[in-house]
Amino acid sequence: MEWTHRSYRDEKDFLALLAFLSATNAADSAAGYIQPGDLSWWVRQNEVLNPQDSIEIFETRAGRVLGFVFSDPPTWAVIQALPGQPNALLDDMLTHSRARAGDAELTVWTFEGDAPLAAALGRHGFTRGGRRTVQFEYRPVKQGFPAPPRLPAGFSFTTISDDPQLKTRRVDLHRAVWHPSQVTAAAYEHLRASPAYDSELDIALVGSDGQLVAYALGWFDPRTRMGVMEPVGAHPDHRGQGLGRLVVQEVNQRLAERGAARIIIRTPESNVGACRLYTSAGFQNTGYIYDYSR
Repeated sequence: MEWTHRSYRDEKDFLALLAFLSATNAADSAAGYIQPGDLSWWVRQNEVLNPQDSIEIFETRAGRVLGFVFSDPPTWAVIQALPGQPNALLDDMLTHSRARAGDAELTVWTFEGDAPLAAALGRHGFTRGGRRTVQFEYRPVKQGFPAPPRLPAGFSFTTISDDPQLKTRRVDLHRAVWHPSQVTAAAYEHLRASPAYDSELDIALVGSDGQLVAYALGWFDPRTRMGVMEPVGAHPDHRGQGLGRLVVQEVNQRLAERGAARIIIRTPESNVGACRLYTSAGFQNTGYIYDYSR
């Protein structure tokens, strides 16, 4: 098989990569590919990231996508390839990633189920470090339909509609949660325009004073019946009150209503508070994503 690679170009490539991720997860969900929602969030969450610089697409001469590399910053990379591809393709993708990092150390984010990539990393002299990301999952078929969250008196959920003021408040909440944040109103509009976005899965918790105090954004792929939550957060002034768990439970229920068979949340293992939160919401640890570095 022959292939070539090139930089990401435009919206047509974005749509092709969303379809690619759906297809790879349908072909081998155990390998641990990122979801279409992950890509939407990574590419559209701010106006700083330039996908033309950060994404390299590997394809056949006829234009069929075989995989891609997402690297932002250049010293961190996620490599996604169709199952069953020759070792030489993964070698080529790693060589590109290594060149993009220059003389700096390169870290490749690798799902433990992706044995071909782990083997390629070994061939290229990468070693697995101690840092890892936990993948939590809720499976409604096995665990039952999630129960609705019990809200404190005076609290309510709101779906982020097209109301300009509500969208501004939602952006402000995100920026407070992740300060300093590069999310802007324009970037949020771009995110909402993704074909993978569903406003009914973009929810915030309204406190008794009318302020938005926590939020979660869910993504659902009907082809694979897989859901993912990214991002999730509670305002710094309202942490430690279980509010993050409430928004996770609400989005979890909405994803289950859409027919999700698996619902995924990921967080670094070092984020002990988040791990406890997701466990308390009924999610189970189903595996890890490791950092391989060289």
